[in-house]
Amino acid sequence: MFPKVCDDNFKHLNEYGKVEEVPTEAFFYPVPVGKEIEIKIAKGKVIHIKLVFISNPDEEGMRTVIFELNGGQRTVKVKDNQIKSSKVSNVKVTDSYTQIGAPLQGSLSSVLVKEGDTVEKGGPLFIIEAMKMESTVSAPRDLKV
Repeated sequence: MFPKVCDDNFKHLNEYGKVEEVPTEAFFYPVPVGKEIEIKIAKGKVIHIKLVFISNPDEEGMRTVIFELNGGQRTVKVKDNQIKSSKVSNVKVTDSYTQIGAPLQGSLSSVLVKEGDTVEKGGPLFIIEAMKMESTVSAPRDLKV
């Protein structure tokens, strides 16, 4: 009868799991620091959750959240989607014809070519060191640096 409502409910269930036992106020509004909520997960089984601390976001937009779960302290890192990350990330290859990227993450050990060199297909370009192993990145085609 209401396919959109059914689809939205199914998507929400897949993303968040069963949330019907979460108190309505805690579901719709942020839980303030120091507040404890109870969640009944089964007959006679209750989880007590108390928010202890929320840090300011770091340069990646991550917050450290500390809470107590049935008296035991837990710490998790949570991404704050409202914070724009200020951390500089590595530039990704956007044009595979004019750019050559590293196939793995590591440190640039040595550059084997210089600007203006012509390199045949399969010729070495640079060496990457990762986990105490060296990997040589080769030219995917004949090219001029």
